[in-house]
Amino acid sequence: MKKIMFILAIAVFFISCSDSNKKQKFLGLKGNPKSIKEIKYDAFEKFGEVIEDDIDEVIHYEFDKTGSIKKIAYYDEDGDMMYSVTNTFKDGVCIESKFYQKYSDATTTSSLKDKTSKSETWEMKTSDGKITTSYSEYDKLKTTIITKDSENNVVSKEEQTKDNKGNIIEVKVYNEDDVVYWYKSTFDDKSQEIEKKMLAGGYDEGIYTYKYDSFDKKGNWIRKIEYKDGEIESLAIREIEY
Repeated sequence: MKKIMFILAIAVFFISCSDSNKKQKFLGLKGNPKSIKEIKYDAFEKFGEVIEDDIDEVIHYEFDKTGSIKKIAYYDEDGDMMYSVTNTFKDGVCIESKFYQKYSDATTTSSLKDKTSKSETWEMKTSDGKITTSYSEYDKLKTTIITKDSENNVVSKEEQTKDNKGNIIEVKVYNEDDVVYWYKSTFDDKSQEIEKKMLAGGYDEGIYTYKYDSFDKKGNWIRKIEYKDGEIESLAIREIEY
C-alpha cells in the first residue's frame, strides 16, 4: 500500500506542479476561476432522469492568478480529507510540492533541484526519511518521468501523452516492469473528456463515458454524468468561484 500511495503521490504531483503540464492553465476552464469544488455523487436513472444519491467524494482545486494549481484536496463521503497536494511557486515556476495522506499521516515533499527547457530534476522526501529522485523529460506532446531511490534503483516510471490542445490523453504508471495504472482519454472539440479506458492495480476498470448537460455563464460545465460500460455510475456537480 505504501508503494502504491507513493506512486500516486508522484502522479498527482507531476500533473499539478511539473512544468511539463503548464499549458493547461486553470485546468482548461474559461474565465480565470479562483477555485473549483467538484462533488461526485453515486447516481441512478429514474423515469429517464438522472438522480443523485450519496456523495462519493469531493475534490477542491485552488488556483493562483496565473492559472497554476496551488492546492488540490480530496475528501471522502463524510467530508474528511483523504489526501492533498499543496504547491509553492516562485517567479511562475513550481519549486515545491507537498503530498499529504491523512490515513497514514504521511507527507511526501518534492523539491525542484534542476530545470531546463525540456527537463526537470526533483528530490522527493517522505515523512520516514526515504529520499528518491525523479527525472522528467518532456516536449510538446510527451513527458517521461523516472523515479530512482538513493541506490539508483528505479522505483517507478510514468509516461504522459498530450494532444495539441494540452489535454492529457494517455497516462501509464509502471511499478518495476508492471503497469499499475493506465488510462487513455478521448476529448471533444471543446477539450471536454468524453471517454476514458482505465486499468488500475492490474485490473480492467472498464470504459467510462461522459455527458455534460449543464454549463455556467462562462461556458464551463457544472454538471457531468459518468457512465461505466453503458450504465450510470456517478453524477458530478461543480461549484466554480471566479
